[in-house]
Formats: sequence, C-alpha cells, structure tokens
Amino acid sequence: MKGWSECMKKNMLLGIFSLLLALALGEGVLRIVGVGRVKFQEKPRMSWVNVPENIWVEHHPVLGWYSQKNKTAVLESPNFPKVEIHTNSAGFRGPREYAIEKPKGVIRVAMLGDSFVFGFGVQDGETFPVLLESQNKTREVLNLGVPGYGIDQIYLSYREIARKYHPDIVLIGIFPEDFWRCTRSFADSGHVKPYFSLSTQGKLVMHNVPVPPPFSLNSNQFPPLSEQNAFQRILNKSVLYRLAKKPLTKLAKNMRLIDPNDTEEWLIGRAILHQMIAEIRLHGAVPVFVLMPPQDWAQSTRKTSLERSILRFADREKVGLVNLKPVFNDAIAKDGLETYYIKDDWHWTVKGHELAAQTVEQYFNRKGNIS
Repeated sequence: MKGWSECMKKNMLLGIFSLLLALALGEGVLRIVGVGRVKFQEKPRMSWVNVPENIWVEHHPVLGWYSQKNKTAVLESPNFPKVEIHTNSAGFRGPREYAIEKPKGVIRVAMLGDSFVFGFGVQDGETFPVLLESQNKTREVLNLGVPGYGIDQIYLSYREIARKYHPDIVLIGIFPEDFWRCTRSFADSGHVKPYFSLSTQGKLVMHNVPVPPPFSLNSNQFPPLSEQNAFQRILNKSVLYRLAKKPLTKLAKNMRLIDPNDTEEWLIGRAILHQMIAEIRLHGAVPVFVLMPPQDWAQSTRKTSLERSILRFADREKVGLVNLKPVFNDAIAKDGLETYYIKDDWHWTVKGHELAAQTVEQYFNRKGNIS
C-alpha cells in the first residue's frame, strides 16, 4: 500500500512537471513566432468620429466635455426633423433657469445621465425630465444629461455640478453602454475623458484630471482599470494566458463556475455607483436608479446578465429602482418598436419620453414620501 501511494505521488509530480514544461514550451513558441506583438499591440487612432453634439459641447477640465452655457443649436439628422437645442446658464438642457438655492416648498430633482436623459432627437419641452417636472407644480427637475457620458462622468457631474443645487432626489439614468464607456480614457470623437481604476484595496483612483484637450491622446484608449499584484502582473505578460483567458472565461461562465456579470466594466461601474450613492446620501438626498433599455432590451422580455446585476446591486444597496424595461416591453409588443424608438437612431421618440415620464411619476406616487 505504501509503495502504491509513493508511486501515485511520483506520477502526480511528473504530471505537474510535464504540464508546466508544456506551458513553458508553448509560451516560448508563441513569443518566437511573435503572436504577442501582432495580436496584443494597440494601434494609435488615426481618425475621429464627428458627433453631432460637438456643436453644443465644449471641453471641461473635470468632466471631459459638457454642454456650453446659454447655447442655441440646431440638431440635424436624416432620422428625425430638425431639433432646436437650448441650454441655460448652467448648461442644463432647456431654457429654464434654476437658482442655486432651492425655493421654499419645492421638491428638487437632479436627473443625471447620457443622451437618453438629455433628449437626443426631441425638442426641449419633449424630454422626459421636462415632462416629469410638468406633472407637479411643486417639483423642479434639472436635466444634467450629456450625450456620450459613461457612469464615471455621470458620477462626476453630480459631484461637480448637481450637488451644488441641493437636490432632494437624484435620478441616476443608467443605460447599458454607460458601463463600457467608463472603461475608456478618450471617446471616439477625440474628446479626452476622466476615468477611474480600482486599487488593490478596492478604492477608486481617478485619472486624466485635469482633462487634457481634445485630440491630445491617440493610444491606450482602454487602460488597465485595476491595480495588480506581482503574480497578476507576471501572468498578464504571458501570451499563452492572454490567448486562453477569453475562451476559458466564456467556458467558466457557461458552466456557471463564475458570475456571468463579472466583467471589468461592471466591476468598475459598480464601484463608481457605490461611491455615488454614498455621496448623495451624505448630502441628504435620495438616490434612485432609472434603468433605460436600449431597443434590443425593449424587444425582449429576457433579462440580460447586466440587468440582473443592476437589480441585485440596487437591492443590496437599498436604492430605489425604476426599471423601464418591462414597461417598454409591453408597450412595444402592443404598438411596435418605432412608436417609442427613432428608426435608425434608436433614441426615444416623444412617445418614448412620455412613457418614461409616466413610469417615473407612478414610482413617485407609490413612494409618496419622496415625490
């Protein structure tokens, strides 16, 4: 029995040694062939996308870009009629002015988000923040939406601007692409942006602030978002590991061995949302998520992995959540996609904004203490 046990140990050691030798040989061959240099070398960006919002945004040293103040601009697109864009003296969408000090007896709501909150493709008075404001005479809704913003810039827009207006409620518009956007150091339009990484202790570390001017970066668009220990740094230098990581991760997700939502963009986005919630509450306001579905979500009742992650996160953080997806699912099944989404543009139509405002209003009515 003892001899058999020793034989098993020798075989196990031999197997481990053989595996390590095979991995080392594979790594050496890949390096000699030059797969790492070809497959993982980032090419500098040589061209830029001309986005329509360039006519009303400007460089901002903390946010990357922000709406010009007291601006009037015309948004033209083959997908919808001409839209006149106005911003007030603070850069909020729409001509209405809001005093820094909140008027007595008024419930002030700050609405944060990207182009869906801004109201890309509809007139000032047709955006869902304006419609939400119009439903209650004692309510102000400040539209701080800015096209192209990620979760990082949404958070910073609260910290830099919204909190100064002492809101009672902060509606955080969440669009799925906002998580991916927070992994970038600059946008395809050439605008450089701030971004966060996570330290080994799980703390947020901000980069690119003060934000350099547009077109000043053309490489490292997707920088590392988490600090690594010595072992992780060695592992990530391996060509074999980097080639195998994606298929192995996919296999592990399919086998439910790891969380299917454990992506880098979700991890950094979740950390940013956690910090934003803490600051909003510290300032005495109530944070509420508004989950805004893209057209593919709106056409399917199946919950995506990201949606499940957001719902679980909101539950853990005890944050109010207005999930617009089920409402849009029902409306589109009845009236068709293009009733609520602009064809070939896929922002909301006027009907889409009306549906969003109606759903948020219903949430407020159920939560009478915050409306």
